[in-house]
Amino acid sequence: SYLLPLASQLGIFQIRDDLMNLDSTEYAQQKGFAEDLTEGKFSFPVIHGISADPYNMLLLDVLRQKTSDVALKISAVEYIRHDTKSFAYTVSVLDVLERRLRHEVERLGGNVILERIIDFLHIESLGSA
Repeated sequence: SYLLPLASQLGIFQIRDDLMNLDSTEYAQQKGFAEDLTEGKFSFPVIHGISADPYNMLLLDVLRQKTSDVALKISAVEYIRHDTKSFAYTVSVLDVLERRLRHEVERLGGNVILERIIDFLHIESLGSA
């Protein structure tokens, strides 16, 4: 189908949500701090963090525990932010996917509503990345 490339690019929204779950103060206020860690979810930044340093068991241990311990979750978030640079990597992937998504929307003839949604969800950069 001619919409398949567009549909595959829409994964950008899940990756963005994964990032915001770990790095957004606003998101934390609405849904709780790093809830993906509490749920034991292998989100995009977490998978990158594990892959970047496969001998460090911190992330796997936190995921396995499904902890609500804020100090432990902060430690995991700081690890993937600073040690493995997973937030910066995720932002760079989001940038590539956003450009591809914009290209697909344009290729299909444009769609003002989709373009506005993409603009609204754009992540310039993370101050903490």
